[in-house]
Amino acid sequence: MTGLGQQIMTLARLSLQDPRAGARALLRLGVPMPARTLGLLLMAVASAVLMQVGFMILPPTDDPLAVLMMASPLRTAVIQWLILSVSVLLIYRVGRAWGGRGSLPDSLLVVVWLQVIMLGVQAVQVVALLIAPPVAAIINLAGLVLFFWLMTSFIAELHGFTSRGKVLAGILVTSFAVAMILVFLLLLTFGPEALGNV
Repeated sequence: MTGLGQQIMTLARLSLQDPRAGARALLRLGVPMPARTLGLLLMAVASAVLMQVGFMILPPTDDPLAVLMMASPLRTAVIQWLILSVSVLLIYRVGRAWGGRGSLPDSLLVVVWLQVIMLGVQAVQVVALLIAPPVAAIINLAGLVLFFWLMTSFIAELHGFTSRGKVLAGILVTSFAVAMILVFLLLLTFGPEALGNV
């Protein structure tokens, strides 16, 4: 394994064992801004590729959003990139509004790193879909728990917050608010029938 690969694996282990320590080590690396922005794009593309593979193994049936994403790999990548970009802005803006000290470039780095770890979970889930589909559902649930645990810890470290419980509450409230805005926009654009299958 190369030096970079070893560094990534070491940081990943630390992030899983102690997410706040992992975030501190990550932020000390001094990753240049071009690498951070490129990382966001690469994570969006890689996630979209794995999502498309998952769609080929188990095609969506009654989920209109999944059907929309399956229709075009490019659209999937663009939507993934937009979601990640909005997440970066929300982590920065909401955190600073509550007295956090994190910067926008560091918020970007934290989101990219979180996606690197979750990409590993996504890859394991795709393999499970091929071998044992019921296990994939368990991995999906475990991945969701891991995602919120890591995100909460990373944001707490990024902004210097001491209470992870309050950070988690902030994530949930912000996510709910964003979901309500999206529902409102869908209603304005497509009418009530847009939510018929949601």
